[in-house]
Amino acid sequence: MKPPSKATAGLRDEALKAIINLQRQLFSYAQDLSAVMEQHSRLQQQYQTVLQFHGRSGHNQDVLVNAVRHGMDQYLVTSEQGEITFASPSTQKALSSSGLDLRFQSILQFTHPCGVDTVNALLKKFSAPDATSAIEQRELMLFDCAKVPSLPYDALVFPVRTVDTLEIYWLLRPQPHAGQNSLEVQKNWLALEHCPEGVLMTDPEGRIVAVNPSFARVTGYSADEAIGQNPRILSSGRQDPSFYRAFWAHLVDDGNWTGEFFNRRKTGQIYTDWKTVKAIRNVHGETVSYLCAFDDITHRASEAAELARLAHHDALTGLPNRRLLEDRMKQALAVAARNRSGLCLLVLDLNKFKLVNDEFGHAVGDQVLKIVSARMSASLRDSDTVARVGGDEFVILLQSPVDDGNAQSIASSLLQSVSAPLKIDGHEMQIGASIGCARYPADGEDTATLLKNADAAMFGAKRFGLEFSFYDTGETTAGARDLGFDLWRALERNEMQLVFQPQVTPDHGQRLCGCEALLRWHHASLGDISPGTFIPIAESNGAIVALGDWVLRTACAQLRFWKDNGLPDLTLSVHVSSIQLQDLKFPTRVGQILLDCGVDASQLELEVSEATAMQCLLEHPLRQSALRELGVKLAVTDFGVGSSNLSQLRSLQFDRLKISQRIVQNLAQSDDAQALSQCFVGIGFAMGLDVTAAGVENSGQMDVLAAQGCDLVQGYLTGRPMPAEAFLPWALAR
Repeated sequence: MKPPSKATAGLRDEALKAIINLQRQLFSYAQDLSAVMEQHSRLQQQYQTVLQFHGRSGHNQDVLVNAVRHGMDQYLVTSEQGEITFASPSTQKALSSSGLDLRFQSILQFTHPCGVDTVNALLKKFSAPDATSAIEQRELMLFDCAKVPSLPYDALVFPVRTVDTLEIYWLLRPQPHAGQNSLEVQKNWLALEHCPEGVLMTDPEGRIVAVNPSFARVTGYSADEAIGQNPRILSSGRQDPSFYRAFWAHLVDDGNWTGEFFNRRKTGQIYTDWKTVKAIRNVHGETVSYLCAFDDITHRASEAAELARLAHHDALTGLPNRRLLEDRMKQALAVAARNRSGLCLLVLDLNKFKLVNDEFGHAVGDQVLKIVSARMSASLRDSDTVARVGGDEFVILLQSPVDDGNAQSIASSLLQSVSAPLKIDGHEMQIGASIGCARYPADGEDTATLLKNADAAMFGAKRFGLEFSFYDTGETTAGARDLGFDLWRALERNEMQLVFQPQVTPDHGQRLCGCEALLRWHHASLGDISPGTFIPIAESNGAIVALGDWVLRTACAQLRFWKDNGLPDLTLSVHVSSIQLQDLKFPTRVGQILLDCGVDASQLELEVSEATAMQCLLEHPLRQSALRELGVKLAVTDFGVGSSNLSQLRSLQFDRLKISQRIVQNLAQSDDAQALSQCFVGIGFAMGLDVTAAGVENSGQMDVLAAQGCDLVQGYLTGRPMPAEAFLPWALAR
C-alpha cells in the first residue's frame, strides 16, 4: 500500500487536531451547562428561601390550593383535629341552613355516623409524622344538623403542611344522580373553570382525561387536542432525564411534588410554570389518577429581579440590609488594612419610636422610618453606607478618611437630621436617637467585633442619657454585650422578675380589686434595664413570645398561690404585644396556662395598646374570638392618646378602657385634661365598659377621678409596683 504523502498526512493531522479541539470545546460546554444547571438549582433554593422570608406561606407554593380557593365551589378546610377553619359559601349553605357558622365546629358534627370512622382515619393518617401528601379519594355522608336527609359526597382530601401548621382540605362534590355518567363526573369535577391556574387530570398511566380553560389559555392546546395525550406534549427539552427520575421518585414516594418546570407552548414558545402534582389514591392505597395545577410564572422575571434586590436591601426604606452591609464592611476592612487607614462603625437607635407606633399606629411608624432613612442618607458622604438592621436600629459605615473628629461631626449631623420635627397625616412629632461608635482597628478588627462594640457604646450612651459615645466611654462594664442576644438567655439565667401594682377603687375605702403584672430585667453585668429599652428589642427579635408566655404563666401561678393563702379573688392584668397576638397559637397557649395554674379565665385581663387594638385585632378577629371563648377579659390601654374610631372600638368588644397616665398627670391643674377624662369615663359608661386610670400620683387626681365615676385607679399614690412576696402581706394587711 502506498504510504500517504506529506501533504495528506499534514491534512490528516490538522483534521485530528480540529477534532480534538472540538471535543475539548464540547467538554467545556458540557461543564458550563452543568455549572449553569447547578447555579439554577441554587438560585431556585434561594428564591424559595426569600419567598418564605418575606412571608409567602405554603399556600402560595402549593398551586392546587390556590386553584381550589379561586375556583372550587364546595370545600372545607380543617385543622388536624378536624376543627373547621374555613368553609366555602356553598358548603356553608349546604350544611347549615340554620345559619350556624361552621368555623370552629368539628367536621364530625356534620358527618353521618356511618362515615365517622372514615373521617377519623383520615385525620389520624395525615397527622402521622411519616404521612404522605397524596390526595385520598373517599365517599362521605354529610348532613345538615337542621335537616334529616344525609348528603352523599365524593370527596378528595389532602393535607397542606407549612413550617408549623397542618391544614386538611376536603374537596366535596355531590354524588351523581341515577342515570348520570359517574366517570364523566369524576373526570370533570375538578376542571375548575373559573380559576386562573391551569388544571389537568390524568389516568394512572399518565394520559390526560380532563383540562380546564386556563390550561388552553397558557399552553395553546384545546381540550380536544390535549385529552388522550401525555403531558409530554408540553416538554421543552430543558430538563434532563435525571430531573424526571427525581420528579417521579418524589411523586410516587410522597404523593406530591411542587416545583418549577420549563415547558413549551403549542406555538413553540418556551415558558416557565410553577406547578403542584398530586397522586389521587383510593381507599386501598392504589393510585387512580394524577391531578396537576400550574401557574405561568414567565412574567415574573421582574419579580425575580425585585427579590434579588430585596435580598440585599430593606423592603421598607430601600436602604442596604445587614447582608449588604457585611459585604461592604468586608471590602472596607480589606482596604483599611492594606492602606493602614481607619474606619468607624456607628450604631444608631431611635428614641421614642415605640411611642410613635403605640400612639399613631404602625403605618405612621413606617412613614417615620422612611423619612428618617432619607434624612440620614442625605447627611452622609458618598463613600459612606447607612443600613437598616432592625426595627428602629441602623448601622452607618464611615470609610476613610475618618478620625474621631470626623466621626463625631458626622454623628452630630445625623442626630440633627433625625431630631428635626416631623408632621405625618396631621400628627406632629419629634424623635431623637442614641449613637455608639467603634473604630478600626482600636475597637475591633472584624465586622462582628466592631458591631458588638458599637452596639455596646450605643447602649452606654442611651443608659447615661447621652446622644453619642465612643466605645471606650460607652461601654459601662467589661461584660456589656448585645442585649438582643442576652434577652434570649435572660429567663434561663433567672434575670427576669415580675412586680405587681395594685388596682383599687378611688373612694375612701380604696378596695383592692386587681393588680397589673409588670416585667423587670436585672442584667447580670449591666444591672437594671428599663422595659422601655428591652421590650422593643424583644419585639424586634422575637424574644417577646417566650417572655410573654413566661409572664403569663408566672403571674397566673402567683395569683393561684395568693388565693390559696387567703387573698380574695383579684383580676390580674397582663400586657400583650402585637407580636403575641399575631401568633395563631396564642389563644391555645393562654388556655393551657390557665388550666395548668388552676386560674379561672374571668380573673385574667389581657391589656393591649390602643394602636395594637386598632391594627392587630381588627386584622385578626379570630384571635379575639378565641380569647373571648376562653372567658378572658380584654382591656385597651393608653386610651386617649391615639386616634381610635369608636365604631371600630365597639366592634372589638373590650371589657375595660384604661386612661393614659399622660392625661391623668394634669388632672388636678388642667380643665382640658378633666374634660378629656370625663369624656373617656362617659364613653366607657355608654359602651358598658369598666374604666381604669393609670399613673395616679396625688390626691387631687384621685378626687377628680372619683367624682367622675372612674371604676379603678393605679399609681404611686395607692401602691407602687412590688415583688410577689411583698404584695401578699401588703394586701392582707389592708
